[in-house]
Amino acid sequence: MESRNSHPYYMYEEIMLQPEYLKKLFLSLKFQNHGSFLDTLKKSKRIFLIGCGTSYHVALSSFSISQIMFKEKNKFRSVPAFELMSPNYSLNEEDVVIAFSHSGDTKATFDCIFLANKNNCKTVVVTGDTASRCADISDFVLTYGYKDDKSLAHTITYTLSTFLMLILMGKLAREMGDLAINDIVNSVAIQLPSLFTNVLNRKNEMKELADDLKSDFFVVCGNENTIGVAHETTLKFGEVHYTPTTSMDVEQLFHGPLVMCNKDTAIIVIASNPNMKERVSDLFKASKLIGSTSLLFTSEKNDITNADYVFNLPSCHELLVPLLYVLPMQLLSYYLAVGKKLNPDHIRRDQLAYKKAREAYE
Repeated sequence: MESRNSHPYYMYEEIMLQPEYLKKLFLSLKFQNHGSFLDTLKKSKRIFLIGCGTSYHVALSSFSISQIMFKEKNKFRSVPAFELMSPNYSLNEEDVVIAFSHSGDTKATFDCIFLANKNNCKTVVVTGDTASRCADISDFVLTYGYKDDKSLAHTITYTLSTFLMLILMGKLAREMGDLAINDIVNSVAIQLPSLFTNVLNRKNEMKELADDLKSDFFVVCGNENTIGVAHETTLKFGEVHYTPTTSMDVEQLFHGPLVMCNKDTAIIVIASNPNMKERVSDLFKASKLIGSTSLLFTSEKNDITNADYVFNLPSCHELLVPLLYVLPMQLLSYYLAVGKKLNPDHIRRDQLAYKKAREAYE
């Protein structure tokens, strides 16, 4: 595939394609019953969501969705692929492993599926490529309908993988007797493409913000259903514009990490939970005292006003937060890369030293 040398890069194109592919995926899932797959999940004792990199952040965000749906009955857990291979988890025939992999060829993910098979677990791969190593050894193969990521930033596949899990978890709730949850999922999921379009129409706000930001270190904070988004943002910042970035729960920043922040730091809070209002306001007061720039991405219903920059997202059901709230962060990541005259599509795999480094661990 021919490399692009200026805006619009493939990353931008795939961010902009998301509403269209969300519509396609919703319609395709609506007419599939997934009976055998759902029956397997229903009979299981534990369901592990695994992946590496962005795929692991899909697992984190999918877990947060499952916690909202199933609460104390939740069987889902999110675990990094390599960690699940520890004997401490004692995988067995009552477990299901759902693996996320864009290519279907990630080494640690493949190894984890292989181990799960040896322990008589049922295995599932959620992927764009149904002809892959992971697909070949999994009991179930689920695809979100976008096969070839042109950009290695994996924006559209984060969104589609997480959206697929939202719909399937709604169907599982129905199988478990909770018809109301499935109805809620269907009613809110159909709104997501238009919500994405709403935010994409404000992309110039993200470009202007990126042009104004002069920070050389970012701290990205989430909470509950935005913690996966915070971690994904950190990964994107590192991958596409190479700026040192770390992520954590909002409250954890008070307990030590704040001392590494200064006038060259930007503190980004991604928060939809109104219960966090007081602590987020406290954080922004503290950030002003040490000279850090503060940015808040939150619901239009939130009235926190003491951040240096506030981006209000359209109101949405809490089940959609892990999906919608990643969108402005994808745009911000992209425009920061473009502002530094970097190609966000390659994540340095076009540079010999980094290519050799990758070969050393694959």
